[in-house]
Amino acid sequence: MKLNKKNILLIVSILASVVCTWLFVRNIEWALLKNALRGANYWFIIPTLVLTLVVYVVRAIRWRGLLSHIKVISIMNLLSVTLIGFMANNILPARVGEVLRPFILTKKEDIKFSTSFATVIVERIFDMLGLIIFTVVVIALLPHPSPSHHVLAHVSTSQASAIKESIIPSLKKWTEVFAAIGVFTIICLFFVVIKPDFFKKILSRCCFFLPHKIKDKILGLYESFVYGLKILEDKAQAVWMLVLSLFIWVLAGAEIYLLGFSFHMHLPFVGACLVAVCLALAVALPQAPGYIGVFHIAVLKSLHIFGIETTAAQSYAIVLWAISILPSTLLGFLFLWREGIAFRDVIKLEEEIAEGTLEKLEGVTREIK
Repeated sequence: MKLNKKNILLIVSILASVVCTWLFVRNIEWALLKNALRGANYWFIIPTLVLTLVVYVVRAIRWRGLLSHIKVISIMNLLSVTLIGFMANNILPARVGEVLRPFILTKKEDIKFSTSFATVIVERIFDMLGLIIFTVVVIALLPHPSPSHHVLAHVSTSQASAIKESIIPSLKKWTEVFAAIGVFTIICLFFVVIKPDFFKKILSRCCFFLPHKIKDKILGLYESFVYGLKILEDKAQAVWMLVLSLFIWVLAGAEIYLLGFSFHMHLPFVGACLVAVCLALAVALPQAPGYIGVFHIAVLKSLHIFGIETTAAQSYAIVLWAISILPSTLLGFLFLWREGIAFRDVIKLEEEIAEGTLEKLEGVTREIK
């Protein structure tokens, strides 16, 4: 196998998932896990699934807002494209769904690919800003632990208190750092909108040592990024996008909180929100398709912060993974069929993403059309 950039990243991703999977399963007591899964109250999966689907609807509404200065598109069409993108992210490497979405949007709505791709980049920026603000609020609201703190699951008081004493105060110390990062990022984005040419010159100077081909590609992506940021010129719309981004993270915390009742976990809502934060950070790392292993160990370790015992946390992580991955994957395939796109075209796109340029990707878009 040729060790190009694509294969090296794939190997690293698979190794990360393998290691995390081993860390997750090495302490499983299979008989206890089976009993925990059997004793769960699965009625709570229904509202959890509903919230999961609502998250995709809110994402489609937000994307519609980001595209509003370009073209008005129906929420249903954007929901279809969004779910196809998440399906691709779930089963293919290289986060192909992030590029597949603007591809399909170009096919459906006759929008220039680079313009559509710019809105996806800005969407991820709003995700990041929302996550930073959400994290700051969650950490600030975490209860100060004490030796007499109520134990949340089947562990000894001393064990649970030791966990909380060592981690939660440390998290609280980072609150101001996260807040500063959020403020700095927002200020930078507004300056880029106000003075795009100034920052382009700075970026060009920083890339002086790069080959012209790579430098031109970076500057082209910057121009697309700036075009996508034009939504920030409408301050009311920008605030609305940020509110929707925060709402997405709140819904993620609500999903985790509701599912906890299935496994008789007395997890506070702010605790569920912290699990959502840990999970969001974990799945952003390079890993095998489907987030296998990394997803599970992130849920397990974050639940340990609140004294949830290992077997309960493991069974919970398995079910949460299934709810998070399977419905979006199945719906994504359904909408892919609805759009009349063959899965082999998605595979071809993944290959172009790994080794192609923006111009090549534009060519694939025309072929899919």
